Amino acid sequence: MNRRMAIVLCMLMAYVAAANAGDIRKTAEATMLVTGSIDVAPDGSVHGYSIDRPEKIPPVVVDLIKNSVPGWRFQFAERVDAVQHAKMSLRIIAKPVDDQHEVLHLVGASFGHAGADGARVTYKNMQPPRYPQEAIREHVGGTVFLLLRIDRQGQVQNLAVEQVNLGSYGREAQMRHFRSVLGDAALEAAKGWTFNPPTTGKNASAPYWDMRAPVNFDPHPIGTSRADTYGKWEAYIPGPRASIPWAASNQSTSDAVPVGTLSQAEQPMQLKTALDGA
Repeated sequence: MNRRMAIVLCMLMAYVAAANAGDIRKTAEATMLVTGSIDVAPDGSVHGYSIDRPEKIPPVVVDLIKNSVPGWRFQFAERVDAVQHAKMSLRIIAKPVDDQHEVLHLVGASFGHAGADGARVTYKNMQPPRYPQEAIREHVGGTVFLLLRIDRQGQVQNLAVEQVNLGSYGREAQMRHFRSVLGDAALEAAKGWTFNPPTTGKNASAPYWDMRAPVNFDPHPIGTSRADTYGKWEAYIPGPRASIPWAASNQSTSDAVPVGTLSQAEQPMQLKTALDGA
């Protein structure tokens, strides 16, 4: 077992034991978000892919991706006649089987446009949320995944929390409470965000754009810089996924969107096969 993964998983299990969380033990996981790009042929097959900073990624994760991604098949919203290039992010989880072994799964994937800023929605003004004092006192961090509907003026027309993943365990009621606390803080901040609507491409004339935006709450001490965690395992307690009434019915939540980025909720390139390539 990778030493850092072992430490993270032991911390997770210790949180569970301390909280007497019962069935929550089943969700003990470590996670890693791997970014890169993918090329998809017009017939939906994978033409090629790459991952960012592969030297930072554990070989077992590289092998998992290598054994999964080439077998993917995609479906396009519209007919395409050339290879499509897109940004790609993948969420990997490791779950303990026993004291010496863990199982790895590819559980999420997100695909974003790699074109110019003018062809997609971009941030114009994004003030970070206020970190709730209660969460600071309890050293609770996590990532809130927001769904935003952006109007043609670049304003937030509608918004909702889709999912909140935490970085530490507690009793179920405690975790539910802090998911709400962090979610409310992210919503309050997002109400004032503004965006640059696309000015070119087929999406420029849309009446609105539904976007997915992750907001991170990191409990590291104020005044210190956060270490580069790319390619390293981190604690991961996934929250329940909410159904958003005003969202398109075929939208699916994905917590594989990297923090600081925007992802089109209804992507023009849809993965049709299982994430493991089967």
